[in-house]
This record gives sequence, C-alpha cells and structure tokens, in this order.
Amino acid sequence: MNKKFLPVFLLIASFSVIFFSCKKESENKYGGDRSRGYYPLALGRYVIYDVDSTIWDDFRQVKTLHRYQMRYTVADTFMDAQKRLSYSIDVHIRTNDSLPWLTHRVLYVTPTATGLEYVEANVRFIKMIFPVANNLEWKGNALIPSGDQDYQYFQNWTYKYSDYEQSFNNGKVLFDNTITVNEEDDKLNDPETMPESYATRTFAKEVYGYDIGMVYREVTHWTYDPFTTKYRNGYSVVMRAVDHN
Repeated sequence: MNKKFLPVFLLIASFSVIFFSCKKESENKYGGDRSRGYYPLALGRYVIYDVDSTIWDDFRQVKTLHRYQMRYTVADTFMDAQKRLSYSIDVHIRTNDSLPWLTHRVLYVTPTATGLEYVEANVRFIKMIFPVANNLEWKGNALIPSGDQDYQYFQNWTYKYSDYEQSFNNGKVLFDNTITVNEEDDKLNDPETMPESYATRTFAKEVYGYDIGMVYREVTHWTYDPFTTKYRNGYSVVMRAVDHN
C-alpha cells in the first residue's frame, strides 16, 4: 500500500469502527429498537420542566394561573400485577428554582412488546407504540374505563405520530431529534364570539426527545355552558423540559 494513503485509510477505518460501535451500542441499549430511545428508562434519569397551569372555575367565575417546576425521576423497578417489569417515576414540585423539591406523586411506566403503558392518578394510558413511524395511529386511551364519567372526555382519542427525527423548540430549549404524538384536537364553538352557544375544547399533544424522554406536553380541556354560569370550567397545562441528565 502507498504509505502516503495510510493515514487517510486509518482515519476512515477508525471512523467506521467508532460509527458502527456507537450504532451497535445504541441498538443494544434499547433492545434492538432505537426508537425506544424516545422514552429511556434508566434508574436515576431525570427531566425538569417549567410548567404553566391555567384553571377555569365556573363556580367562582375566576381564571387562575400557576407557574412552577416539576422533576420526573426514574426511581425504581418492580413487577406489576401481570409480572411485567415496570418503573416507578418520582415526581417532585417547587414553585421556583431557588426552593427545595417537594414530593408530589409517583407515576408508573411499563414497557411492553409493542408499546409503553403509563399510569398517572390511577389512569392508564398507552403513551407510545413501537417501532416509531410517521402517521402511525393507535387508541392511546383504550385502557381507560368508558363508564367513568370523570374521564369521559378521554374516550375515542386517536394518537398519531408525526415529525419523526425532526427538531423541536418547546419555547425554552431546542431539541435536535424528536417525535410528536398528536393525541386530540377537538373544538366546538367559541365563548368569546358565541356566548349564547355551548362550547368545548379538548387538545392534547406530547413531544419526545431522543435519549431524553418527554420534552413538551400540552393538555387543555374545558366546557362552557351558556344556560348556567356562562363561564368556562376546566384546565390547561403546558410543560416544557428545561434540564435533564
């Protein structure tokens, strides 16, 4: 071999080794399906969110705004009732970043052969299905009992993937590689322009960053009854990831 080409050859060879080693490590890390990296489950992993919360109270006819931070930490593993490996996620809360974290609640996540089950406040969702692909659809709220009136508005949502491997700016941080889950977008009338008509709004969307987890969540649900209080009743929550390990 011509010696003057040897350094270039070695450089290319070294790059190939690094590239394929990283690819193999990533595949092994997520069980052969890289798309599972959009919801990594490793003990000690955390994500911190800035949260904006709005509550409409039709009884008192007031709109209340709250701003705070939440930290989601993968804390422990356990076997669920079906003997499936599951993870507990500790949620802590504080009103600003200068205060200590306070215990808020615990979530539970179970990765399955085809997806990801997520339990919050005893409500079970199918947050993701795998492998990830644009336009893939599924009934993400199918595990919520249809007879529960408190969660009736969750019925018949069709989740749909979009913007696979696209960048996303959540208003705080730009993330290079994400997948968007469009959960629901339903609207009937507008109280501002049609105050004498019944109105409702339900919107839900989540975005996941590769090797990070959820980086954005927006959930809004309210109703408006012109025959009673003539005021909205419901909530809206927006979560934006600002830090993670």
